[in-house]
This record gives sequence, structure tokens and C-alpha cells, in this order.
Amino acid sequence: MALQGALQHHAGAHYSYFGSKMTAMAAEKYSASMDNVLLADARAEAEAEGLTLSSWLADAAAHRLRLKGLHRLADEWEAEHGAISVAELDALEDKVAEARRSARERHERAGIETGRAVAS
Repeated sequence: MALQGALQHHAGAHYSYFGSKMTAMAAEKYSASMDNVLLADARAEAEAEGLTLSSWLADAAAHRLRLKGLHRLADEWEAEHGAISVAELDALEDKVAEARRSARERHERAGIETGRAVAS
């Protein structure tokens, strides 16, 4: 599918937040304000994931920037090639689902081979 190739081609070239992990870098201290309920929920999620609130918020910001980059990429692709069809989106979703199944199966086999219990 052409869109999949475009994502791979543009991932490193134009958008900075496409990596699965951000690399360590100098941090700048900041102050932020947000609704008390939102803050409590963010703290709870960070704690559940074993992260500091700052790390969790940085991950959330990076995620949002990746999404913006993907939207921009899709807009550019559609401007050049026309609208992405529902059939193309369905095919891409099928490929992603198959890749996830395959990765999960490899992970489970690796856990069985080493004698470790693997959560499903």
C-alpha cells in the first residue's frame, strides 16, 4: 500500500517523534496548571505505569506530536494521491492486527521456550 510506504519514507525524514522511545536529553524545568481531576488521573496513570508525572506528561506530549505528524503526513499524501479509501484503511487495519498477532505469538513462544510465564 502506498500510504504505508509513505509513512516509512517520511518517518525519519520529516517528523521527530516517530520513534518508539524518546532518547535521553537535557530537561528543562517548567510549571503547568491543569484541572485537579485531570491532574489526579494523570498522576494515577503515571504511577500505574511506574513513571514520574513528568515522564508521563513528556510521553503524552510526544504522543500528541506524533499524531499531529501523522495527520500532516496523511494530508500531504492525500493532496498528492487523492483521498485514502475506506478499503485502504481496512486493509491497513488488517495488516496491523496481523502484525500484532504475530508479535504476540513470537513473544509467547519465547516465554515458553525459556520457561517464563507470559501474560496474555
